[in-house]
Amino acid sequence: MPGMTAYCGWKEYSQAKKGETAFISGAAGAVGAIVIQLAKLDGMKVIASAGTDEKVRECVEMGADIAFNYKTTDTEKILEKEGPLDVYWDNVGGAVLDAALLASAKHARIIACGMISTYNNKEGTNLKNLWTIFGRSLHIHGFLFSDIAPKYEKEFFEVIPKKLVSGELKHREDVTKGLENAGEALLDVLLGKNFGKKVVVVAED
Repeated sequence: MPGMTAYCGWKEYSQAKKGETAFISGAAGAVGAIVIQLAKLDGMKVIASAGTDEKVRECVEMGADIAFNYKTTDTEKILEKEGPLDVYWDNVGGAVLDAALLASAKHARIIACGMISTYNNKEGTNLKNLWTIFGRSLHIHGFLFSDIAPKYEKEFFEVIPKKLVSGELKHREDVTKGLENAGEALLDVLLGKNFGKKVVVVAED
């Protein structure tokens, strides 16, 4: 499902063009890691953010041209330096979204896939740069996988497995063994401790 989420959302909304710049937040996750690679296949310059130095290295391995730890780096400054952004794939929301809005080019496309920074934040985030939506004629697309999957399902299974076999696309699973550890595995995802797709192995033959 993460791979299809990335593929469907990217194909439907990115309008990617060679030479443009894309920024992916939460880029070491199961969805973000695939989006990095799809953007590179489309000839884009890719900026990626993640929450640990190890995850930053993972983003580079996946093909990101620029990758940074948003916890130790000023997101706004690095986007100002490396932008402007033509596409922003948002997995986190909050302050990172606000920085991306400010760094967006005119007619940029923002794809809202998730907002993990806000799920447990009762106070929310005060977005200061919403003026860019009209000031730069931005296009913001929120989507649910189930809404657009039927349109791309056949194409996905024709294209992606071949690219995985050929090595054009890389995939990483973060495996936890034992159903009794499923709760801890879920917590790892919510705390951003996982790399790629989190998988719980219930039993092995």
